[in-house]
Amino acid sequence: MKSGILKKVTAMTLASAMALTSLTACSGGSDPGSDTSAPAQSGDSQDASEAAQDGSEAADAGTSGGTDGGTIMWLSNLSSGAQYEAALAYGEAVANAFGFDFAVVYADSFNDPNGNLTAVQNGMTSDIVGIVASQDGGIQNILDEYPDLYVAGYNTDMNAIYGNEESGGGTAAAVMDYENFLGTIADGYYDGAKAGEQYAQAVIDKGYKRVAVIGFPSYAYPTTPVADAAFRETIEEYNQTADEPIEVVGDMKVLEFAPLEESWFLEEGNSDLDAIVAICAGTTFVYPTMKSAQANGTCSADTKLITSGFDSEESIMDDIGDDKAISYLSISPVEDIGYAVALVAKAVKGELYSDYTANERIESIQFTIDSAEDIAAVREKSLLCTVDVNNALITPQEWVDVASYADLKALIQSDQSSMDALLNK
Repeated sequence: MKSGILKKVTAMTLASAMALTSLTACSGGSDPGSDTSAPAQSGDSQDASEAAQDGSEAADAGTSGGTDGGTIMWLSNLSSGAQYEAALAYGEAVANAFGFDFAVVYADSFNDPNGNLTAVQNGMTSDIVGIVASQDGGIQNILDEYPDLYVAGYNTDMNAIYGNEESGGGTAAAVMDYENFLGTIADGYYDGAKAGEQYAQAVIDKGYKRVAVIGFPSYAYPTTPVADAAFRETIEEYNQTADEPIEVVGDMKVLEFAPLEESWFLEEGNSDLDAIVAICAGTTFVYPTMKSAQANGTCSADTKLITSGFDSEESIMDDIGDDKAISYLSISPVEDIGYAVALVAKAVKGELYSDYTANERIESIQFTIDSAEDIAAVREKSLLCTVDVNNALITPQEWVDVASYADLKALIQSDQSSMDALLNK
């Protein structure tokens, strides 16, 4: 593990719903390197977790030393892969810059409240002063058990707390009134409609005319049907004035956390698509099947994949961008974890920004990879692939130097952590 973090893993398993193979890291080394994060799709059930079995078999990282402010714990929804490794290294660096150590425990694989509480309990030590949580299940339980700890969310929409516009709050809406809950930065958009509009714009910009949609079930990812509906509405609006309309073939194919079956391409209209829009971890659950079907002649060789998340297997990265099979990927910047760490660190120090009035849920900008130039930059000089904090687009010290809550939000929602910034680095 980078930066001297020591990790003790107790009977850790991949979540059955998100089982993945060990893949090659970005650098081409021998470390595992797979990631399947699905932006803006967390909700109450499953947050694309690769966590320890049942949450009770949590893994904990020892502190790095050299700080005296205590330890900030990360309740992680990932346990391996490029995004996990980079976030862990960067989270530690930001925590150290504030004078804290950094540790990780692995959240329950199905975001079960009791499982997440157990993971925190198993990793709790006397020096833990705050938590960065990447799942929303059990946040109220955790805060009730540890009322002196500050909690901020990272890479989760905290839908169990905030709910949606219709509900006005989730099943744990009471947490919004807890003074030591500091809000969250979502994994992309917490509004599924914005995600759907983004995918639709990618289809329009790339000139695709026949597309299909694939996603995870709504019981686990409640924003998926919202994204699907917004995607179709945006395409329909475009078609009203388009010289050549775009056809969306069939209803959204729902994957029950298993890879797409190749027989899907034998269904009417699916063999000659211009693109598949995967509102899920498409590089893991759709891409392998698509490539197999193309090799077998049941899927057009010209079909492209538009999706979210990132997979660092070399052969997959070789197939991203321009005229490659994966023509569009969107992920949230790794630097987002700095937002949550900064909030917790400032609160623990008793220095919470004077303009901070109440917790809120904010969206992340999108880090979009859709060209050969983009993926080359990611592989060569991004924090995501090099796991080198010196390659971060926001330095750890910049978080320390932020003087106000408004500036904190402006920093993480600026173009500073965008693909354009990486290309110009």
